[in-house]
Amino acid sequence: MDPNVMVNHVLRLVRFDTSVFDEVRDDVNELIPALIIAGISALLAGLGATLFWEFNFDFGPENPWLNLFILGGVFMAALYAVWVLVVYVMLAQVYKASADVQALFRTMGYAAWPLALSVLMFIPVLYPVFAIGSVVLLFVMSIYAAQAVTNADSTQVVMANLAGLAVWVLVLSIIAFSSDTTIIGAGIFAILQQIP
Repeated sequence: MDPNVMVNHVLRLVRFDTSVFDEVRDDVNELIPALIIAGISALLAGLGATLFWEFNFDFGPENPWLNLFILGGVFMAALYAVWVLVVYVMLAQVYKASADVQALFRTMGYAAWPLALSVLMFIPVLYPVFAIGSVVLLFVMSIYAAQAVTNADSTQVVMANLAGLAVWVLVLSIIAFSSDTTIIGAGIFAILQQIP
């Protein structure tokens, strides 16, 4: 695992060079770096939610560093893995297209980089851009990532990713909007829970 290669892949993806997905798809050594990118991106989204509370409100969740940053980031990363699995099941079982689950984790792991943009949602006026925009960009990148792994047509790839996104949003929303007084969620899901 070469950190320089990881950073190079992410920087190319930031410039929307989706040929990175073709490179990491078949490289078994890229699984761990892809998971690291997804994990760090989810933690940065949790950090963004924490900073949002710290800078913008006098009230907030109990222990935001634990509940929003750590637990929220971990839940977001775990649910992103569920998103990948939903995409795989939709492609392989529903649409009967060829798809390799490890290749999908490699490409979609790198596709998670837009979550890292959520770290900037502490900026008062611009927080919707970084909270919502990062999720939209994540969805678009996940489509390109899944398309690199399968022979399914683009409509099927979009539908598979919509199913994965729906599960991701639904479960993160349930966690963030739980009736418990402690907020566990990340990104926009934690923010929406307290805004009237």
